[in-house]
Amino acid sequence: MRTLIHRTVFTVAFAALSAAGLTETTSVRAADEFKWNVPVVWTPPHNVRAGQEAFRQRVLERSGGRLDLSLHQYGELGLVESDVLGLVRGGEFPLVELDHSKTSGDEPLFTMFNLPGLVFSMKQAMIVAEAIEPLRTQALAERNAVEIGMVFYNPPQGIFSKNPVNTIGDLEGLSIRVYSRVLLRSFELLGARPQIIPWGDAPAALLQGVVDGAITSPSSGIKVGFGDTTKYMTVMPLANRVSWLANKDAWDALPADLRQILSEEAKAAGDAIQAGWDAEEVGVAGMVTKAGMTFVAPSEEFQAEVTKRLRPVWDEWAESTRYGPEALELALKALGRN
Repeated sequence: MRTLIHRTVFTVAFAALSAAGLTETTSVRAADEFKWNVPVVWTPPHNVRAGQEAFRQRVLERSGGRLDLSLHQYGELGLVESDVLGLVRGGEFPLVELDHSKTSGDEPLFTMFNLPGLVFSMKQAMIVAEAIEPLRTQALAERNAVEIGMVFYNPPQGIFSKNPVNTIGDLEGLSIRVYSRVLLRSFELLGARPQIIPWGDAPAALLQGVVDGAITSPSSGIKVGFGDTTKYMTVMPLANRVSWLANKDAWDALPADLRQILSEEAKAAGDAIQAGWDAEEVGVAGMVTKAGMTFVAPSEEFQAEVTKRLRPVWDEWAESTRYGPEALELALKALGRN
């Protein structure tokens, strides 16, 4: 059944590429030249996409034009982000960007960073990532995939709302945009009325009143105008991980010098993007205030209550993947919380 789904997805993607004149998905134009179309999460002018476009240009220049990457947001290709592990495994796209929060339908292990109340900062997310690295590497190997070095973490996500969220009770009945199944289940337990809405549709959903609130990274929400329809923003204790994956066969087929260029530039780009997110995490209150909104700092009581109420989500998550029990044990031990 999944094979049929992946073939259908590829057919839609191929049609989208054809319409855009981009059908050389993995073509070799010469004996040593490669042109790859890369599905990515963000659209211009987001700062992450800007950094990735600069990375693409550096790879093109350093390779003398031999490795030409073309970046396209998933929706532009008729794809959905939840299919990313299947896409890279099947080789339809040799290089993809993985938003770890979007993989619950394939391998829930990767969504661990998105469990509310588990991590309270990007530093803690990095600690968890290191603790479960052997399990993540194994899960990727089973999908014929490898990480290539562009890795970064999103800061704790912001709840944009028309009324302040100081307590769990303030979430009762709130219609809110979320972006993953884990968050859908979590906000249901917190008494809200969540809806999964893709990032590209989120600004319109908020503007048109489809939802009264939304959760995303603070800078992302501010840049697309969430502040025009909401007045408050508080921080939710959860994070996320993003990484670029290569199909192992395609990766091994690249000449060694191109692999080196891609690895070096991906690492540099990931570090630069991470520096931007680090600055956001530190300066989030000022950023929100500068945007004309009111920042509601989450109290210790709020964070503790979120963790207490959402522990069942952790357990449900652990049962959803064979890696779950060990991953949760490793994470809590690394965080000093077991």
